[in-house]
Amino acid sequence: MTPTARKNILCSMALVAAIFFGFQANNVNGMTRAEYRAQIRSMEITQRPNRFGHVYGNNVRRIHHWRHGR
Repeated sequence: MTPTARKNILCSMALVAAIFFGFQANNVNGMTRAEYRAQIRSMEITQRPNRFGHVYGNNVRRIHHWRHGR
């Protein structure tokens, strides 16, 4: 097997794995997006996970952890 063929096979396998796991990541334990949001909103703000674009909440959690530890 030539190095080019081996590289093509590995790239193809990586692409298939990325697509498969990408679709799996969107379905967190079978919850819908609305259920996931409701679950997060029911948590105290200092206990919520950091999320991209949520500047206020992320900073509140960061300051809380700096002052009180984890």
